[in-house]
Amino acid sequence: MRQILFLILVALSFASCKKFLKADSPSNFDKQYVFNTVPDARKAVNSIYALFNQDAFTSRISNVFMGNTDVEMGGVGASPDNSRRDIWSFEVTSNNSDLLSVWNNAFKAINLANECEEGLVNVSLANDPTNKDYKQLLGETKALRAVWYYVLMNQWGDVPFSIKPSRAGDDFYLPRTGRDTILTYLINDLIEIEPDMYWADQLSYGIEQVNREFVIGMIARLALMRGGYWLYPDMTMQRKSDYKDYITIARNYSQKLIDLKPRNMSDFATVFMNENKYIKPVNDDVLYEVAFYPGSGDVAWCNGVRVDAGTHPYGSGSSYLTFLPYYYHSFDTTDLRLPVTCSLVYYDSKLIQQTTGISISPGKWNRLNVPSPLGAASAKGTGINWPMMRYADVLLMLAEGENELNGPNAVAQNALKLVRRRAFASNLWVEKVDSYVNTVSASKESFFNAIVDERAWEFGGECIRKYDLERWNLFGKKIAEIRNESIQMGVDAVAGTGKYANLPDYMYYKRDSATGVVTFLNPYSKVAVAPPVIDVPNKGDNPKGYYHLTWLRSLYNTTTSGPADVLIRNWRGYQDNTGASPVRYVLPLHNSVITASKGSLQNQYGY
Repeated sequence: MRQILFLILVALSFASCKKFLKADSPSNFDKQYVFNTVPDARKAVNSIYALFNQDAFTSRISNVFMGNTDVEMGGVGASPDNSRRDIWSFEVTSNNSDLLSVWNNAFKAINLANECEEGLVNVSLANDPTNKDYKQLLGETKALRAVWYYVLMNQWGDVPFSIKPSRAGDDFYLPRTGRDTILTYLINDLIEIEPDMYWADQLSYGIEQVNREFVIGMIARLALMRGGYWLYPDMTMQRKSDYKDYITIARNYSQKLIDLKPRNMSDFATVFMNENKYIKPVNDDVLYEVAFYPGSGDVAWCNGVRVDAGTHPYGSGSSYLTFLPYYYHSFDTTDLRLPVTCSLVYYDSKLIQQTTGISISPGKWNRLNVPSPLGAASAKGTGINWPMMRYADVLLMLAEGENELNGPNAVAQNALKLVRRRAFASNLWVEKVDSYVNTVSASKESFFNAIVDERAWEFGGECIRKYDLERWNLFGKKIAEIRNESIQMGVDAVAGTGKYANLPDYMYYKRDSATGVVTFLNPYSKVAVAPPVIDVPNKGDNPKGYYHLTWLRSLYNTTTSGPADVLIRNWRGYQDNTGASPVRYVLPLHNSVITASKGSLQNQYGY
């Protein structure tokens, strides 16, 4: 599939939409011709996948549009600059070009899906019960359309909705349709097709193709959104009165996957090393991942461990989004996910490890780990796949849904335990799994809070936190929490007293002279007595001593006697330190979209 997607990507050019919702068809031939054989129909459906290979997805909607939360966040400048940084700081305006590129790309994908659906249901073979390949193609088409609508609704709220391909003479100027209507349709659409689809282990390209387990998980994900909160134009967060009906669907479909297709998940580090190594196991944690041919995709370029350009053959990459120490220190120090998720080092031009400081890199992807070096001049186009859903997500959706409906019963507890067992060494399971889950199961509320925490620890860097916070109505609360607590961390580090005074004010480390690998003395706690530091107090002193890194003290500006700039700027558009007011996470429509809509669309939410 990587080769197919790459060839299609080269063959297609995607000009901007001149008319609202208008897009090119997957073929200029008659649909009976295009969809009359499975191989030809496959080529048409693959044209939908090709839209994942555009910058609007590879770096924008999968990464850039997903900050700033209490997990992933990007650095913001001293003032708005009409770039991605304004999205992070909740200061975006309707002339930001990224808005238009993502909007157009999404509707191109949707229209291609609509074209494919029409072609697939109208050929004679589609009604042949022995030809399951057509049902699989139809399921892929419906699921890909659902993915793009899911993205659009999370980012823009109510959006225009159509399941028919656009044609000359159609009304391209559609108004917004309510999220409840769209989600209900998409959920029922996938429920109908899901039983006719193939499992990943029945498909030629496994988890690089939309498969039955992913669609079951997608039903649960859409249902949790339908049963959750969302922001209305009057700046209130509300959920529909029938929300429990959809929480029930989410619970039932999460349970369905676990019953029909249980699996043992690889250890946490292996899941992501497999992606770095282009290994794609079926019946494992990753249910579906977007396939990127080498030379395409931005994983480990805009999301991953930083590698500086040099004469080495690996090229360069960085990360648009990073983590703050508050997230890093929220982990249990024995949690095996911590060193995988959070990288305290990057690689300089000579591939010697250097420290990141308080801008912690997502550690799950690293271009140094690809099977063959990508080339000294390489940057984007790593070929590393992007995970769209994991089995761990389904387990936690089951735990969340069951708790919402019936409290923290055995079903909910066992699902959470399965996730935490992988996160800790087996000799710690009594304390970190059984005792922990028993404690958080004291009430429905405490168990829900544990799910909120667990999803932060499990999915850091995978950029799904924003959508979780939206549906939970916790966006404001979590922004206020990380901002206020990070400020307190800086204050306590400088004062030497307070609830965070036991955490590192400085970190001390050594670098192996042969390998260049950094080892930290105190990654989790403040040292009682500072060790000898190289060149301190005078140059040449303590040649075998430690280097030191300013850690939590970096969160405090000693010049202004206030918070560091990063804490002032990162959520600048949301100033409520109580977290009680809603976050304006819904994006404005681009000016050109409004103009092209001929009055059918206007900006809302105070834009």
